[in-house]
Amino acid sequence: MLSQTNLAMRINARLDDEYADKLAFIQQQTNQAVTDVIKSAIELYYQQLQQEQKNPFSMLTQTGFIGCGEAHSDLSVNYKSILRDGLKAKYGYR
Repeated sequence: MLSQTNLAMRINARLDDEYADKLAFIQQQTNQAVTDVIKSAIELYYQQLQQEQKNPFSMLTQTGFIGCGEAHSDLSVNYKSILRDGLKAKYGYR
């Protein structure tokens, strides 16, 4: 049951034994109160969803991945001959 008071939200949740044990383990390892564990979990989940919603093209552009390489302008058409010539130059004729 969720209730909203001013700017805070109170959460009442039922956990089965498995999740209760996991929560207890997290509390033991982090010395955090239940409220802080829940806040951390919500923050991690929120960040994950935000990352999934980003456009892959814009992510690659922002990181500089797109446009970072150089190649022949006709590479998609002549890749075999360009690769052959590059290998010949590097390793000689075989």
